[in-house]
Amino acid sequence: MGLSAAASGLAADLAQIDTASNNLTNIATPGYAAEVVNLSPETGVGPLGVGQGVVVSSVGQLTDAVFAAANVAALGVQAGATQTNQVMSSLESVFPEPSTTGIASQLSTLWSALSTLASSVNQPGSQQAAVGAAQSVAASLNASSAQLSQLSSSLQGQIGTGASDGGTLAQANSLLAQVAQLNVGVAAGTASGQDVNALIDQRNAAVNQLASLLGVSTSAGAHGTLAVYADGVQLVSGNVAQVLSTTGSAATASLNVVTGNGVSVQARGQIGATLAAVNVTLPQYQSQLNAVADSLASSLNTLQANGLNVDGYPGSAIAGTWSGPVLPPIFVDAGSSTTFTPSTAGAGSAATITVSPALLASPSLIATAAAPSATNTNVIGTPTLDGTNAQAMAALATASGGPDALYRTLIGGLGTEAANASTNEASASALATTAANNLSSISGVNQNNQEVAILAAQNAFQASSKVISAITTVFQSLLAAV
Repeated sequence: MGLSAAASGLAADLAQIDTASNNLTNIATPGYAAEVVNLSPETGVGPLGVGQGVVVSSVGQLTDAVFAAANVAALGVQAGATQTNQVMSSLESVFPEPSTTGIASQLSTLWSALSTLASSVNQPGSQQAAVGAAQSVAASLNASSAQLSQLSSSLQGQIGTGASDGGTLAQANSLLAQVAQLNVGVAAGTASGQDVNALIDQRNAAVNQLASLLGVSTSAGAHGTLAVYADGVQLVSGNVAQVLSTTGSAATASLNVVTGNGVSVQARGQIGATLAAVNVTLPQYQSQLNAVADSLASSLNTLQANGLNVDGYPGSAIAGTWSGPVLPPIFVDAGSSTTFTPSTAGAGSAATITVSPALLASPSLIATAAAPSATNTNVIGTPTLDGTNAQAMAALATASGGPDALYRTLIGGLGTEAANASTNEASASALATTAANNLSSISGVNQNNQEVAILAAQNAFQASSKVISAITTVFQSLLAAV
């Protein structure tokens, strides 16, 4: 009985040493939960009920379901906030304000050129400067619109289709399959009484990555399995994992994630934030940029159509029965050389706005003079040095609801949203750190504690060895005495 008790102590001590050593080895392993040896006493025997030592009943894991769930949730929030902040930073690079090359500066240059033209209407240099400034604004609108489209397309590429294309959705599908496969191993190992802690650690690491990508939640299933959900849609059940794919496109602001049987998945985390950027945020700024282009073109084209150029040629709105040359619009779009059409759903004027080819070829065709009226002496077909219409064009700089006002609204909103995104990322990171620390306080590996545990187990091992040595000596003495 003494030898049996001492031998059980040796076994327990070795288990303690092995477990503590394994904890130290995996101190930085993602998803690893510190292990602990669970001991139970041997059943007492004989009339005195003397025990026969201890039994290593299991090697468990230190964890807390509430802290683990909070950590998974925090990872999703953090990844989503980080992705949103990155998108907003990219948007700020599309609109580099304030700067000498931004749209605001180029609008200012246009108004200044028109104001100069109003006092020198017959100067080719002034005419060319005004038309050139208008074309520069149009080119900047084109470039910004193209950058927004490219950013949207790039974000769609980051998500991918869900197939093996290296996108984040393909990564999520791989992790979902991994969780389902690990469920198989955990269930089988649990049923046969094997140690499945390593499999559980791998599964925890996969779930944490899924949380960052999709913002998932989990629930315990039968035989140690784990079910995975995304906003209520079950993605893993036992050994079965859904395969996710995308529908729609960034071009139509309809990109979505669905399961293999067509159920829409409200993704969160990095993928969810990317979808929100593609479907909501970027179209919003594209629409605001289109509004700037629409206001610029419509207001200037209206003044152009109702004025006269330095040679007395009329705009289209006042030409009437005039048989001579009619002034072209200042701006055209969508490939037309003669008309400008304001933006509609699915079509953006900022992408295609340009100065009329006829005006680019002959800057003198800009309508610097006001239409004939009782307040002036202007006559259609008669040259004039009147610059009141050019001055009215320049006055659009301060117009309520004009292109400058609309662009200031866009930039102001962008600045506020970018600042909020940065603040939210910092808050989400702090939340994730707190959640991770809370979980680590239970399941994390403390190096000092594990080293102390190894020393304690080594001392206990030596004590058990001495017990065996003492019993052996006693037996030898008894045998010698006999």
